[in-house]
Amino acid sequence: MPRRPRVETKAKPSKGPKGEETRDRIHAAALSLFRKKGFDATTMRDVAAAAGVALGAAYYYFPSKEALVLAYYERTQAQSTARAEAVFATTSDLRTRIGAAFHARVDVLAHDRKLLAALFRSIADPSAAASIFGKQTGAIREESIEVFERALAPAPELAMLDEAARRVLVLALWSLHMGVILYFIHDTSPKQQRTRALVDSSLDLVVNLLPLAPGLFPVFGQAIGSILADAGLLAPPRGAEPAPP
Repeated sequence: MPRRPRVETKAKPSKGPKGEETRDRIHAAALSLFRKKGFDATTMRDVAAAAGVALGAAYYYFPSKEALVLAYYERTQAQSTARAEAVFATTSDLRTRIGAAFHARVDVLAHDRKLLAALFRSIADPSAAASIFGKQTGAIREESIEVFERALAPAPELAMLDEAARRVLVLALWSLHMGVILYFIHDTSPKQQRTRALVDSSLDLVVNLLPLAPGLFPVFGQAIGSILADAGLLAPPRGAEPAPP
C-alpha cells in the first residue's frame, strides 16, 4: 500500500468564510488539473501548488483525491436538485417535471464533459471510492433518485401502485437518466444536441407508458425489481435468498 506523503503545517487552516474560500480554491484547482492532466496523473501536491496552499492545507480540506471528486458530486447534485425543484414548484404536468429532472442534470454538467471523461474510470469502477455505485456515494445517489420520486408525486395514474412498485418505477427512470449521462459524456454533437434529443424522445415514450404502469407491473414488475436488486439498487424482498457474491 503506497505511503501517504508526509505533510507538515505550522498553523491549522482557518475556518469560517476564509476557510471556505480556501476550500473552494483548492477544489477549483483540482478540477482544472483533472481536466488537463487526468485524474490518475494529478497528485495532491499538484493540487496544492495550483491552489497556492501548503500540501498540509490541501490534505486538511480534502484527505484524498477521491474526496475532491465526492465534493464535486455533492455540489453538482445539489445544483441539479435545486433546478429541478424550481420547475416542480411551478407545474404538476408530468412530462415537464420528469423532463426537468433529466435536463437539470445535463444543464449542470454541460461544461464538464472533459472532466467526467477524465474521471470515467473511477466513476464506473464499483470498487473505487469515487464510484457512483459505491458506498461512499450512497447519500448522493439516493438524493438523485429522490428527485425522480418527487417528479412523479402528482401523477394520479400511479396512485394504484404500491410502495415497492413505485420504487421500481423510480429506479427505472433513474437508471435511464444514468444512461443519458453516459451518452452525454461521449456526445460530440454541437452543444450536445443529440443528448437533448435523446432525452425528449425518451420522455415521450415514458409519459405514454406511465398510464399503463398499474397493468404492466403485475407482469413485468417482479422481473425488473430482480434486475435492480441484483445491481444493488433495490433491497431484495424479505425472506428472499441473498444473491451469491
